[in-house]
Amino acid sequence: MIEEKLSGGVQSLEVGLAVLNALLEHNKPIILKELSSKLDMHPAKVHRYLVSLIRMNYAKQLEDGQYALGDQAWRLGLNCIQHTDALQLVQHRIYELQNKIGCGIQISKWSPKGPLVVQSIESNHPISIVTKVGSIMPLVNSAAGRVFAAYLPEPIIKPLIFAEWEKAAINHYQIKPSHWDEFIQLKETTLEQGMAIAQGDLLTGINAIGLPIFNAHQAMEFCIVALDSEVFLPVHNGSEKLELFKHEVAAINQYIQTR
Repeated sequence: MIEEKLSGGVQSLEVGLAVLNALLEHNKPIILKELSSKLDMHPAKVHRYLVSLIRMNYAKQLEDGQYALGDQAWRLGLNCIQHTDALQLVQHRIYELQNKIGCGIQISKWSPKGPLVVQSIESNHPISIVTKVGSIMPLVNSAAGRVFAAYLPEPIIKPLIFAEWEKAAINHYQIKPSHWDEFIQLKETTLEQGMAIAQGDLLTGINAIGLPIFNAHQAMEFCIVALDSEVFLPVHNGSEKLELFKHEVAAINQYIQTR
């Protein structure tokens, strides 16, 4: 049984959370010695708390012996992101939008690893593309990634973009844009149009349109993407589905910024 002191709290829990916070702040795998140094705590003591965190799936030990956040920690963070005020405020409008256009809807928030899918609504059409909640979308060739890459500061997104190009080169496949100058051209187009389009760039035959959602301070809050087969989601100029999507998202933006 866990002893509780209502006035002073539970010291062992606070120490355990301090270890978890250190893993969170480091944001990449870390060896025990470095973690104990960050916490100014004896390695044996840190290890005992890590064992408990691993049992509860808040931490994990990698094959090389380093420690990192576990799946439960990511689920906790995802749950917090899903319940941000702005996103909750417009849930009814997001479902109304999906009913009007009939396409799949994907909501992404920014995370240190890239665009994180926090909500996914299935298309009404026979070919359904559902992105798993918790997935990280690529910056280079996804609609959500291109939106974030256009609106976020370059020092934040540049290392992630180059990492995607490096991974593509190692695995012998091509992604577009394929170099920085080409990306800058796409970024300028995205900012000029206020949207990003992935026309079969991520999945052959699948179109996606990404639009930014801003808060009252004009900071990007999340990205909303419509995606479906090219038959049900044409993206050419004058497409009624494209114009309807833009109009409805503009109304969502207006709704958030006036609240």
